[in-house]
This record gives sequence, structure tokens and C-alpha cells, in this order.
Amino acid sequence: MSKTIENIPKVPFSIETIIQGMPENAYVFSNEGKLLTWNKNLEITTGFSKDEMKNKFVSEFIYEPDKERVVKKFMEILAEADDNERAIEYSIQTKSGKIIPILAFRSLVIIEGKEYIIGIATDISNLKNDEDKLNTHIAEILYFKNQLQGYYSKIEKMNQAEIQLKEKIFLNAKNFNNKLINNLPGIFYLYEKIDNKFFLKKWNKNYTTDLGYPDDEILNMQPDQFFTKKEFKKAEKAIQQIFTTGSTQVEIYTTHKNGKQIPYFYQGYHFEDKGKTYFMGVGIDISSRYALEKEKKQQQIEKQKAKEILDENKRELIATALQISKTGKIIKNTLKHIDILLKKQSEIDPKTEICNDLINIRNELNFQISQQNNWEVFKLRFTKVHKGFFNNLKKEHPTLTRSELKFSAYLRIHLSSSEISTVLNVTNEAIKKTRYRIRKKLNLSPKDSLEDYITKF
Repeated sequence: MSKTIENIPKVPFSIETIIQGMPENAYVFSNEGKLLTWNKNLEITTGFSKDEMKNKFVSEFIYEPDKERVVKKFMEILAEADDNERAIEYSIQTKSGKIIPILAFRSLVIIEGKEYIIGIATDISNLKNDEDKLNTHIAEILYFKNQLQGYYSKIEKMNQAEIQLKEKIFLNAKNFNNKLINNLPGIFYLYEKIDNKFFLKKWNKNYTTDLGYPDDEILNMQPDQFFTKKEFKKAEKAIQQIFTTGSTQVEIYTTHKNGKQIPYFYQGYHFEDKGKTYFMGVGIDISSRYALEKEKKQQQIEKQKAKEILDENKRELIATALQISKTGKIIKNTLKHIDILLKKQSEIDPKTEICNDLINIRNELNFQISQQNNWEVFKLRFTKVHKGFFNNLKKEHPTLTRSELKFSAYLRIHLSSSEISTVLNVTNEAIKKTRYRIRKKLNLSPKDSLEDYITKF
């Protein structure tokens, strides 16, 4: 077994690049089950470092109770030898021992005669109870995975075609296969080196269809004519590498005849024939991959903006609650002072105009306390931050009353019992009784934290 694994070729550079740019947990492994390449998300999810992942088999991540079922599914993929989707739901165990439920999509691809399994796995811990959200997420994963598999297919075709070209292609040879190069994926090019310049001598039909250059114009064009000054610096460096190392791989924006910039992944190498020097290769359009990366970056930006808005709403929510608490305290203290003044004044002359004014002020303050609708103001801001809190909590514990739900909302933003008593205008004893009733309805043990449980909703 170990000898077989040692003979597994490294995953091509281009595929490594694609995997790194994919969302979720993207990975590739051999039919022996050995991990070959993966993205950073998989390291974050499992808790293993890059060096630790190098010697891992996929089965090592599977939670023991699920292992037999998942391995059986894996063997079905190899036995059927097709590229159909395989969705497998199971749990993995991280380095720290945490158990995470995931949904993995896998399929078989064949590259240079070797079988590989490619796939994407996503953590469904927070999606299992929301079917619509889960289905939407699955659709997004399948979209990204199909893009990934499409790249494998294109690159495999390109590699196979290059192997054939290396065996057959010579500029003046009679068996030069025009049909072969015209059926290559992407654009084919062959440049002849004359002094220190390079002139395009052979190309395929995709140069005209994909880049818009007519055949009568393209002959003897030089590399710098297909790139902007900035991009040509990359191309120039890649050409130099061809003649120092024998081959190169590079991603460059290529200029369409109409001026449009199109990203291409180029592979090139040089050869000599009859005393002449050439370099040749193939480039594939990677606009789709760039679009995926751009979309991913945009999603990250939007996610960050949403987080900032949420954090701001949380701050405003707590500030609102504390302001209500502060206002309540001020009114209560004011009423106490009024009572003290009334008592002193009553001992002197209870019928004075000052006593009447103080009584009116006291009555007005009490009226204001009874009429305040602070809860509605708070609730409006609360539901913006904690959407579904009341519905979810009530659904899980239908016996909770309206006042107990209100109390739970204040616990959710981590107000203290003292602050809640001021906001609700009740005594500390009433707070203790309410906490007891809620704990009982939630079936919490003495060791369980009420605040921690409420935070789950």
C-alpha cells in the first residue's frame, strides 16, 4: 500500500491554485484515500496544520460511528467509475475532539490515467433545522463544485493534447497535425525566436474566435501586442523562464482585438528544430474562476459590512436598555426626594402651596412611569439584531408568558438583574421569582446557566 501511495503524482500547479480559491472545504484525494491537496478552510475546520494534513487519510477525519457507512459510499464511487455527484452526510472529528456534522459532495475524475476524488464539504451545524436555507446552501456548493470539476476536465484535455503535441509537432514536418491544434481547448501558439525577438508562426482557430484576431493579421505578431504594458512584464518574465527552466506556467490578462482584458492560464515550453528556436504552449480562459474569486471577495465584504451593522445595532440596543434603566433610576430617586421634602414640609405646614406643587409633580412622574412604552422601542431594535428570537424561544417553550419572553430578551443582551429590575420597574425579589419560573419552564438543572441557555436562541 505504501509503495502505491508514493507513486501518486503531485496535483498540478493549476489545480492547486483552483482548490485554494474555492469556498467551503475543498479538497482532492487519491483512490487510496490519501489527501493530496486542500484549501485553508479545511485546515481551519479540522484544526490540523498544513504539515499535519500532509500525511492524512480521509478516513482519519470521519467520526468513528459513521466510518463504516462513509467508506462503503466511497467504494461505490470507485466501483461505478463515473463523475456523478455523491452527497454524503456524516460527522467529522476535529483535532480538539469536537464533532461537526457535514454534508460532502464528491465525484471521481481521471487525470493522466490516475483516479482522484474531488469534492467540497460544508459544516451544516447551523443549517440542519432550516430546510430552505440548507437547500439554498447546497445549490451554491454544487455550483462551485461543478466549476471546479470543469477546470479539471479542461486542464486534463490540455495536458493530454500537449503530450501529443510534444510527440508530433515540428514546424516544417509533414505530419504537423493542424486538426489536432485546432481542437485544443483554449488558444494554441508557437513563436519563433529571431535574434532577441519572438514572432508568432502558428496558432489555432481559437485565436480568431476567442480573441478576435483575423488570420491575415496575426502572422508574425509579437507577444507584447497581445498584452498591456503592465501584463506584458509578466509575460516577458514567463518567456525568460521558458528558456532557463524549459517550461513555465503563468496567469495573465490577454487583450482581445476589441480591447477587452481576458484572464488566461498559460503553459509553455521551448524546443529546437533544424537550428531554429521556438517556444509553444496553450492558454485557457479562466474568466469563470476569476468571477468566482471576485464573487467570493464580494461576499466577504458584504459579510463584514453586515457584521459591522449588526455590531452597531447591538451597541444601540444595549444603550437603549441602559438608558431606560438610567431614566427609571432618576425618576425613582426624584420621587424619593419629593417624599422626603413633603414629609419635612408637612411637619411645618402641610397646606402650603409648595406641598401642593410637590404632590402634583409626584403624581405626574408616577403617571409618566405608568404610561411609558419603553418596551416597544426596545423590542423594535431587539428584533433587528436577534431575528426570530421570540418565535424560536416560544416554539421551543410554548408555556412562556409575554412578560417572561420580555424578561428573556433582557437576559439575551446580558443585562444584570439590577438593571432589569429598573427597566421593568419591579423589585429584586420579583426578579428572583421570575428567574425561578423561567428556569422551571425551561427544565434547567441547578448547574445550568439560564443566561447561557437563552443565548442559544
